[in-house]
Amino acid sequence: MKIYAVIYCVLLLLIFGVTTGCVQNNVVKSQEVTFEQLFANLEEYDGKHIIIEGFYFGGFEVQVITESLSYSGYAEGHLVPKGQMIWVEGGIPQDIHDSLYIQQMTGPEERYGKVRVTGKFEYGGKYGHVGGYSSQIVPDEVVLISWSPSLQNGLND
Repeated sequence: MKIYAVIYCVLLLLIFGVTTGCVQNNVVKSQEVTFEQLFANLEEYDGKHIIIEGFYFGGFEVQVITESLSYSGYAEGHLVPKGQMIWVEGGIPQDIHDSLYIQQMTGPEERYGKVRVTGKFEYGGKYGHVGGYSSQIVPDEVVLISWSPSLQNGLND
């Protein structure tokens, strides 16, 4: 009888451990990378969770994380994405979006700001608007980073 009680207790402990998360099966580790590291080894990061800092830019048919912003030359202070870009599948959380800088040219408003994105990186397909991007990130978390587009701070600081 005592053996059955011991087996019963062991089974209960195993079930309790699995259902309460004591077993770490679904832990996803994210690796922090720079744009330079990422684009030098795209295949290495395909399908992996990454953390990357850059500039979010959202506008007409565009929602990307880019390594920098630059002045377009079309209007004073108007910024556009520059350098390597990653499509942001599904966009960013509304509260972060609403906290970004706003600019408007002749079309819909554009939003931009510095962010830190954690999510699943994918490479090798055609992503985004009309398949115009070779990589994308599906965000799990987006954090707004304090940054100002003023000339004295520079655009990439």
